Amino acid sequence: MESAVQTVGESPRVSVVIATYNRAPFLPETLEGVLRQTFKDYEVIVVDDGSTDDTRRIVESCGAKVRYVYQDNRGASAARNLGVRLARAPWIAIQDSDDVPLPDHLQTLYRYAESRPDCGLVFANGGYLGGPQHRRETIIPPRKSRRLARRGVAVDDLFEKSIIRLQASLIRKDCYEAVGGHDETLRICGDLDLFFRLLARFPAGYVDRVVFLYRRHPGNMTRNEELRLVENIRVLERLVSDFPETAAALGRRRIARRLAYRHYRLAKGRWRRHERAAASEALRRAISLRPYAMKYWLYLLLWAAAGR
Repeated sequence: MESAVQTVGESPRVSVVIATYNRAPFLPETLEGVLRQTFKDYEVIVVDDGSTDDTRRIVESCGAKVRYVYQDNRGASAARNLGVRLARAPWIAIQDSDDVPLPDHLQTLYRYAESRPDCGLVFANGGYLGGPQHRRETIIPPRKSRRLARRGVAVDDLFEKSIIRLQASLIRKDCYEAVGGHDETLRICGDLDLFFRLLARFPAGYVDRVVFLYRRHPGNMTRNEELRLVENIRVLERLVSDFPETAAALGRRRIARRLAYRHYRLAKGRWRRHERAAASEALRRAISLRPYAMKYWLYLLLWAAAGR
């Protein structure tokens, strides 16, 4: 079911898509941030992924400024894909319902996108609600932020460390659709997977500016380390199989080292949970990727001895 449709412009230049699930305590501040943008030619679509709290009332209190869409709970990726399908604009800004976009968020990103129509993705930096975290003021450290703005962005930057935040991004709708959107089977690493596929096929631009504030709270700090590692491995393996040229540019040995380390961490977690057979299986996978890594062999021998 849907409420009134946003009519900021008959043909908006940007569609803001907010997927939400039981985020009523944070949603009003997010919506306020979206609706106070200095850039005015946009629509707002909120996809409620089966919330059981006060989400619908909060969204509908915004009136015709926001389009409300409800679906049964299928996960954030499915909610985002639905929002993009409903979007009327050529550029998509996907926001989380617990973070806060700054007033010049859309203006900053769209101005850059207009100057670089070849880009499939434009993104910027983010800050933190409540002050610095991890001993830094911004998500991307200042030196790296300036470097990305100066020389551009490549898959290598994302492989080194996940630097792109969906909340700080503007994505061309046709590019989002060309790569298949979010993988709805991924619960944790869906954004990383999407960005790999976008960067493997389309140029990306970066703006050295903070455009949103990230809110850290228990609901967004996943404790499912097993699932996170399993999905991370799957995303990396897909990158290798679907984009062999990109994988070759990154270096097969480098990818193998990263995959092996993920399997190793998976193995250690399983061992701590007394899942010994599964732990040994993951460790053998790490060894198959890096057969000369003595640390992995040592753990395998120690665990074999402990299992006797």
